[in-house]
Amino acid sequence: MTDADQNPDYWQEYGPFQKVKHDLIRNYLGGWFPKLGTWAGRVLYVDTHAGRGRHRFGETGSPVVALDTLLGHSHRNELFRKSEVRFLFIERDPANLNRLDAELKAIGELPDRVHVHTSAGDAYALLSGIVNDLRSSGQHMAPAFIFVDPYGFKVPGKLLAQLMAAGRVELFVNVIWRELDMAIRQKQPSGHGMAAALDDIFAGDSWRAIDGETANERMDQAVELLSKGIGAKWYTYIRMTTGGSAVRYLLLHLTNHPEGRKFMKECIWKVAPDGGFEVRQRDDHRQPLLITPEPDLTPLRDWLIARLRKRPHARQELDDELRSELWLPTHLRTILKRLHANHEIEIDDSSEQISLSRNPRQLSLL
Repeated sequence: MTDADQNPDYWQEYGPFQKVKHDLIRNYLGGWFPKLGTWAGRVLYVDTHAGRGRHRFGETGSPVVALDTLLGHSHRNELFRKSEVRFLFIERDPANLNRLDAELKAIGELPDRVHVHTSAGDAYALLSGIVNDLRSSGQHMAPAFIFVDPYGFKVPGKLLAQLMAAGRVELFVNVIWRELDMAIRQKQPSGHGMAAALDDIFAGDSWRAIDGETANERMDQAVELLSKGIGAKWYTYIRMTTGGSAVRYLLLHLTNHPEGRKFMKECIWKVAPDGGFEVRQRDDHRQPLLITPEPDLTPLRDWLIARLRKRPHARQELDDELRSELWLPTHLRTILKRLHANHEIEIDDSSEQISLSRNPRQLSLL
């Protein structure tokens, strides 16, 4: 395979997909750096397909977004007293890498505790070498956020699983869903066509169990299998659609830490305030939202009532159970407040136990 960029036109435009991707990185790292940097001693950001660093009309690419997020952070001085931050930007195309190096040089001299390294070549081969070195030395990887943004839909599931197991690692993967879905639906026998590539992506043949009738059903199945194969306890994703209902990309976050799951949910709600966890290509990101869409919290109400019908719950218990759902604790507080005001639930102030009112059959719709 040639090292040349297979899609140079990508750098001539900057649409909602790129903006949402960068907004999520910026918002997440804004919380991730201080959460890890205040105790870890060293944290690592890796960009596997770093690109040029800037689009045609000046919009910054993911490496510069990540670095700027740290350099402009309000707690940077405290972070630098306790940890060093290392950035590894990997880019296969030499021309892109030269442009990226120029963009990074233009930022100027970096603080002593910030180290930036760029590398040419195959990101997966480089990361595989790092994992092997860690294993042979019996060491763990420093807490890391690894952004995997491939040129095609093929990602090495086994390597991603090794990275997740190497330490406190979080993955943020751009899944090119349309092509992946097409390959899955072919159901080719082992050793033929795309079957070997799918075995590599899913670290086995679990993909053969994907049988949803609709693209969304297959998507949910595929994401769950990817997450399980990679060894992530929590997965969160946002869909990028191309005008209609067809999903083009998934931005998939994988973590083994409950706080990572919680914080990524918060970041996605910021870019998809209606709760749809979806961004459309036709949206004009240059137009600010005049009216912020409100999410439909009726399903959350139903979720809460179903649990309270079984037994009373403590507030913290509900917060913990909510982590597996898409809603946020602030949404739960809104529902609790409404139901309590309508005398539909009872809250014990001393124990914070929440239960249904004595006549649950009279529960009204929100």
